[in-house]
Amino acid sequence: MAKRAKTLGMRLEAMALEIPEFPDHPNRVPFSGVLTRVNVPSDRAPNGAAGHRVLLPRDVAERALPSLLGMAVDYAPGLRGHDVSRKIGVISRAEIREDRLEVAGYLFGKDFPEVLVDLRARRERLGMSYEVTGVRVADPLAEIWVLERVVFTGAAILERNAAAYQSTSLAATAAGSRQGETMNDRIAQALDMLAQTNRALTAEFANLRSLLDELRQSQAAVTQIVERGGAVQAGHGDLETRVEALANTSEELRRQNQALREQAERFAVQASRKTVSPQVLTLLAKSGVGSDVIGPGGRIEVPVLDRALESLSLEQRIAVKAQLAHAGALE
Repeated sequence: MAKRAKTLGMRLEAMALEIPEFPDHPNRVPFSGVLTRVNVPSDRAPNGAAGHRVLLPRDVAERALPSLLGMAVDYAPGLRGHDVSRKIGVISRAEIREDRLEVAGYLFGKDFPEVLVDLRARRERLGMSYEVTGVRVADPLAEIWVLERVVFTGAAILERNAAAYQSTSLAATAAGSRQGETMNDRIAQALDMLAQTNRALTAEFANLRSLLDELRQSQAAVTQIVERGGAVQAGHGDLETRVEALANTSEELRRQNQALREQAERFAVQASRKTVSPQVLTLLAKSGVGSDVIGPGGRIEVPVLDRALESLSLEQRIAVKAQLAHAGALE
């Protein structure tokens, strides 16, 4: 599916694959990033350009845009180049905004947990680089090669300063982000209920004060007009009943207020921690990782964790570290 839009001089070209939604898919970690720039010379010569910087015209990029969809994203250890044999994700959307060719898709989080740990650790320095074939250059003798035709065959995630374009970027979404959004919604709802209860409590207290004033006036009337005591006593009894009912309501509102406060605090504590799978918690417990190795803020120092996990296999240690890093529990 392709879309074009022109508004206030901005032109947009976008294409996307129709991928069915599957909430919380364990092997789909969403990512997005700037793959390259159009109509702008590269900052350095890419691999295969014989030392020439390159320029990808917008119209050439638009014609090649469909070839990006469904192509793989690869990763080389060290993040300094390409490794087309290590496919860690897929591109499902591509669009050109102003001079940026932006892509989005999914990384295979379940298949490559250790790669996600590495990417998240370096997220501030990450960029992207495209892979092409069928390239035709306007003038091979020019200092800057202007590309007339390309076919995209994939993309690589690497450190930004190793890419031909230094202004590319990548952002990987944490797998638990939707859970965080749900928790934030629950906190917002609890706080809203708390505010409503406080407002109701304030109104009830004001009403109670008014009734108490009325009761005092009634009591004063009793002492002055004894002969009307029956009628006054009847009114006095009615006021006492209303005051008692309001006192009970106020006490119930106080209990609700306290319960909502405690609920909001629990939600806030839960929201500050991401979920670690029960399997990882079991492994940690068996390995002796308890409250004594958990530092301030619920985080575990890596050297302490390494010592605690010495009895596990390499695969188990990698899986545990990946889960803890995803949960934000590693120093």
